[in-house]
Amino acid sequence: MEVNPLIPIGAKIKVDKSKIENLLQKKLLDNLPLHINAEIVDYKMTDGMGIGYVLMTENNLKIWIFNTELNEQTIREYKMEDTNKYHKNQNGDFTAGKYKVAYPINGNRDISIIINPINLINWLIYTLKDIV
Repeated sequence: MEVNPLIPIGAKIKVDKSKIENLLQKKLLDNLPLHINAEIVDYKMTDGMGIGYVLMTENNLKIWIFNTELNEQTIREYKMEDTNKYHKNQNGDFTAGKYKVAYPINGNRDISIIINPINLINWLIYTLKDIV
């Protein structure tokens, strides 16, 4: 199954109002129905963590959302992949925010590979090339 990275501009999608209640002002929420039908008019990127969708609702309100706020039917229809890179902290974890990013670790974590002088030199050259 091929996964579409983004829903195309101009597509009609549905958003659940309950998923965006804490993101929008109360005055805007009062004008929106329980299931919001909207058209994607643009993409928006914030803080490098993901790409959101700028939507124009049926009653001409412009809002923006991420994949996590999409309706389940829309997620199935466009075969959206679960891109949740966040996880809630456990009770014992203390961080500045409520969520922290779960970065996937790629590559070999074998200590002999990591401390190999040739790999260390290659890593230094790669990381320092942009500084010089």
